[in-house]
Amino acid sequence: MSATPMPRPGGSWAGAMARGSLHLYPAAWRARYGDEVRALLEDSGADLRTIASLAWQAMLARIWPPRHLYDPPARMRASLATVAVAWTVLAGLAAVFASFTQAQPWLLRNLTGSRLLMIQWSYWVLDAAVAASLLAVAVGGAPLWLQMLRRARRQRRRREIAWLLGPVVVPIVYLGLASVILSLGRSPGLPPIQPPFVRATTSVLDLANDNVGPWWLMVLGFAAGLLAAAGPGLALRSLSPAGPGVTLAARAAGLAVAAMGLAGAASIVAAAGLHAWGLAPYRQSWPLAVYVLLFLATVVAAGTSATRGIRAARAPAAA
Repeated sequence: MSATPMPRPGGSWAGAMARGSLHLYPAAWRARYGDEVRALLEDSGADLRTIASLAWQAMLARIWPPRHLYDPPARMRASLATVAVAWTVLAGLAAVFASFTQAQPWLLRNLTGSRLLMIQWSYWVLDAAVAASLLAVAVGGAPLWLQMLRRARRQRRRREIAWLLGPVVVPIVYLGLASVILSLGRSPGLPPIQPPFVRATTSVLDLANDNVGPWWLMVLGFAAGLLAAAGPGLALRSLSPAGPGVTLAARAAGLAVAAMGLAGAASIVAAAGLHAWGLAPYRQSWPLAVYVLLFLATVVAAGTSATRGIRAARAPAAA
């Protein structure tokens, strides 16, 4: 009678999740330590504590990557890939805030005195900071983008060309789709929608559905933005550019994140004021709390990665 085979220690669902959590680590870390950790998991097994530890260490490895695993250009490329995604989220949050506040013409008409002045100043700071951030992205990122596009075309790397064209093609497709959806949702025979402040029960979701667009269209916009931002990050990893273009982009990324952080701070001041003054539909607390948490988490991730890139740009080997 043959003996029943013993299950492998790392073959359980916990072992599979632990091995899957290795994908949370940076590529350079996986290339150096991935095989060793997989072998250790196969020998000793895994449990929930192991999974949690691997996930926590992965977050630390992305925030403070080991210096010995990266040369300065590689650190800058990794930083740029992270900043591109985080900056896109910040830009999306700024666009959502503008749609819910600046795009509502009735709002300023119902504010007077110091309240009106505070909101106006917040809008001005937001607009100026977003414009400065966009300028930093365009001036600092365009040379590197063109450098990678020329190399991909010269080497006939169609996949990388598609990734690099994502920031151009994806927004155009999304805006066209959004325009069609919004135009289909408007019926010319219906009376104009009353300003939200007229209805005491108006919520932020009502404001979105009535004046901005369906909530799922905004979610689709974030997904499109992340897809567009992921393309250059993948191209950076595949093409591995170096030189002044990468250094300029890393420094510009720091300026772009700082400006977007200022824009987010101005939007939070305005949103908190609208909530404190009890102006419908801004009386609810949960939208403000969600917005602040998303902004703070994203700006911390973007700022940390941008700082890492700037430090790498200052290294002698990065020149």
